[in-house]
Amino acid sequence: MKKLILISIAAIICFSFAGISVYCAENKKSVYIYEYKKELALTDTQEQNLRDIIAKAQRYVADKQNNLNRLQAELNKMLAERADLDKIKAIINEIAKIQADFAYERIAGERTIETELTGEQFGKWRSIQAEFVNNLQQAQNAASQAKEIKK
Repeated sequence: MKKLILISIAAIICFSFAGISVYCAENKKSVYIYEYKKELALTDTQEQNLRDIIAKAQRYVADKQNNLNRLQAELNKMLAERADLDKIKAIINEIAKIQADFAYERIAGERTIETELTGEQFGKWRSIQAEFVNNLQQAQNAASQAKEIKK
């Protein structure tokens, strides 16, 4: 269960990183802001800048996710072996630092995106994101209800 929660948190961070993309539950894929070039009236320069920002963010997330996975495996092993609590606490603190770094980078990335967009474009993007989040929540609720019915 803990692993599922961590994976869910990582996925949410990854897919909503810096207000850059949204996660489409039905298609199990990310939808990036530059894919809405027409709807947002993005210029070619804006599109390229957004692509560059997203690529940088994805590299960052992939690197940190690898560290997080390694630390989680190490923590699980330590717990199974009933390791010293101070060592366990150190691993938990490393995991927390990575999660805090994710949160900071999300905020910093969002501000970078804001500098690339006009206020109107940013507002439209937020509306698109809100719609996707709503759809994701509905899909999760439906899946939970279906699971309950099976029981």
